[in-house]
Amino acid sequence: MIADAQFNRATLDCMTTLRRHLKRSLGVTVHLGDPDAVESMIGLSRDCPNADIRDLGNRLADMVAPVVPEPEESMVAQGAIAARQYHVNAQRQRDMPAEPTPASPSGSVRIYRGQVIR
Repeated sequence: MIADAQFNRATLDCMTTLRRHLKRSLGVTVHLGDPDAVESMIGLSRDCPNADIRDLGNRLADMVAPVVPEPEESMVAQGAIAARQYHVNAQRQRDMPAEPTPASPSGSVRIYRGQVIR
């Protein structure tokens, strides 16, 4: 499932373009509202013999890849102020309660004026 922070206009354009290419070349219809649409499009594009589709799939995979936080050692080399800010932010994130996850993912996702509506 794609995170809301990673979902923007560029991601939607890439998804739409990849969906069209997959339908044209493989005859596979992927519905963007499906919860596993992104994963299925990336999987189909990896197995496709067409280089353009593989490139679109790789670009989409890069767009939705989770952001990896910087390791703590690299923040120490940034300076004392940056290291302290990093430690304070890390402490805040540990202290925050985890958000409850829904029992089941929502069935459809709609986009209205650039906003994701579930």
